[in-house]
Amino acid sequence: MNIAFIIILVIFGVALLFLEIFFLPGITIAAVAGISCLVAAIIVAFINYGTVAGWTTLLISIALLAIFIIIFIKGKFWKKVSLNATISSKVEYKNLSINVGEKGVCVSRLAPMGNVDFSGNIIEVKSLSGFIDVGKEVEAVVINENEVLVKPV
Repeated sequence: MNIAFIIILVIFGVALLFLEIFFLPGITIAAVAGISCLVAAIIVAFINYGTVAGWTTLLISIALLAIFIIIFIKGKFWKKVSLNATISSKVEYKNLSINVGEKGVCVSRLAPMGNVDFSGNIIEVKSLSGFIDVGKEVEAVVINENEVLVKPV
């Protein structure tokens, strides 16, 4: 094996790790392939060219990866791909027109969340007792600002 093969493996490995770090988050095939290419390049350098070439290949691989990461982070490209918008909206709580003890009919299966019709008002509720089928009658037990808890009747 010649030196060009080792150089190609190092460049390919660093490129795959670079892609993994910045564009493909998580442990994916790119990270495994990148690490495999770097390890293969280092092993080939140690076996075919001795310890000096092996350690040099290792140090060059680490240096190239560090240089690419530093250039990418300090460069303006990062600002071009990042989201700079601010979110100014707020969650508006509905004024629920039901009271504790009021009865309604399930219009969707409560598993444990679902919709219940309380006198014409369809409201999303949460079941205290697990699953409740469509058409079953339920009773409002707890009413908070953003949650209604029901139990079967």
